[in-house]
Parts: sequence; structure tokens; C-alpha cells
Amino acid sequence: MAVPLASTLVLNPDELGPDPAPGMDLAVKLGIGHLEIRSAEGANAVMLPDEKLERIRALADERGLKVAALASPLWKWCRPEARPGRVDTFGFPTRVSPEQRLGWVERAMKAAAVLGAPVVRIFSHLRVEPELTERFTGDPLLTQALEAADRAGVRLLLENEPVCTVAHAEPLLAVLRQYHEQGLGLWLDVANLHEVGQATAEVVKSLAPYVGYVHVKDYEPDGDGGRTFCPAGEGRVPYGEVLPLLHAACPALPYALETHVRDTPADALTAGAAFLRSTVPGGVA
Repeated sequence: MAVPLASTLVLNPDELGPDPAPGMDLAVKLGIGHLEIRSAEGANAVMLPDEKLERIRALADERGLKVAALASPLWKWCRPEARPGRVDTFGFPTRVSPEQRLGWVERAMKAAAVLGAPVVRIFSHLRVEPELTERFTGDPLLTQALEAADRAGVRLLLENEPVCTVAHAEPLLAVLRQYHEQGLGLWLDVANLHEVGQATAEVVKSLAPYVGYVHVKDYEPDGDGGRTFCPAGEGRVPYGEVLPLLHAACPALPYALETHVRDTPADALTAGAAFLRSTVPGGVA
């Protein structure tokens, strides 16, 4: 009888700073065997030269760690003439001309190959002025990117990001149904889904068949319309309801800790790992 695959924990080293080594060491200390790479040495991962990506890969290999995902900024962009609001792209430009975009897709595929990452995150265009906001569905670059990912042996996963055009369940489902057979999956950020008021049992069940990766962060409202991030399980995001539903539909998912807790990130990651191990049915490795 085949042994069922287990869910896994993933840690992003840049939560602890630009040097990836301390975050990797924390992963080893916490018994976490997988990494998400987003930025390092003060630069977005897709903008790093191959030799620096190779160093990151070597640091991971030395510690027996594997790269589970490249958290790329692809499609978290708009046209150069647009005026995006405050957007965190971890060192990647928000204004990118259409002529440059295929080059960045190809660069992300190469970066994933160097790192050994099987999945690459994408977004769905920034929401800017209505007349300049681009449609994600039907974007010919998406089809090109999915074909390139297939050739490279990686999978593209779309994150539900509130500052982008596809964040609510209805458009998410429409995009996933249209492109799923071409390889597109969902990089589910549960906190983002909660932010738009849709982290409900019904919505999670509808999205679950497409989920390939889960981002886990938590927050409390700060009273001024903003958010104060806290360790997973200590905020308002309804993980106690959502995680068992995801596990029931997809028993072997990667759960990536993305705390955004700036003052004590190591403590927040430690607490988040303990929370996930006690909350995901069957635990996480």
C-alpha cells in the first residue's frame, strides 16, 4: 500500500533579512525542510544573477533544504504611464512595458531552474486607473508563460492579491477554470481572501481543487483601517475553519509561513510553525 504524501511546511528566509543564511538556519532548527525564495541580498530573486541564485541553492543544499517555490513578482505590474498605489514587490519595478514582460517571464523560468523550484508564483496585473488597468484573462503573455513553464517542468500558480485584478472568488474561479488544463493553479493566500471578505467554507471548498500552495499569515485590525500582523493563529484569519477544509480536499499541500512581523520575525515563524503543526489535520512535516 502506498504511503500517503504529507503536507509540508515552507519558510521564506527573507522574513529574517536580506542574508538568506539565518532564515535557512531557523528552518533547520524548526525541522522545516522546504524554502520559498522571494528576495535575497536586497534584490528580488528574479533580478539576481545566476551566480547569486546558485549560492542560495548551495546554502540550501548544505543544510539539506529544498526550494519549494519561487515567489516571483510576475504580473504584479502595470503600464509605464499608469499610477500604481503603494505596492510591495520586493525590489521589482511596478511599471513594466509590455515589450519587456516576456523577458521577465523567461528570466523567472531560468531562476526557478537554478533554484530547483517546482512552482512559480504569478499575479494578475495591478489595479490602476480604470482606463489603464489591464485584463488578465485573455492576456496572450499568460498563454506564452504557461507554455514556457510546461517546457521548463515548472507550474505557474496565481496568487489572489487584493491590489491586483483577480482577488475575489468569482474571477479567480473563472480564470482557473479557463487555464487549469494549461497548467495554471492557485497560490492561495488565506489572509488575502479574508481581507476581501471571502474566507468562508463555501468559497474555500470551491477553490480547493485548484490549490497548489498556501500562504499563511495573520493579522489584527489596528483600528485605523489598517492591519497589524501577528503570528499565524493569533489574529482574525479563520484558519481553524479553513485549514481542515483545505486538508480534506488536498491532503498534501505546502503551507508557507509569511508572517510580515517585522520586530520579532523568528519568534513569529516559530509560533506559526507550531500552530500549523497542531491545526492541519495529520500535522505538517
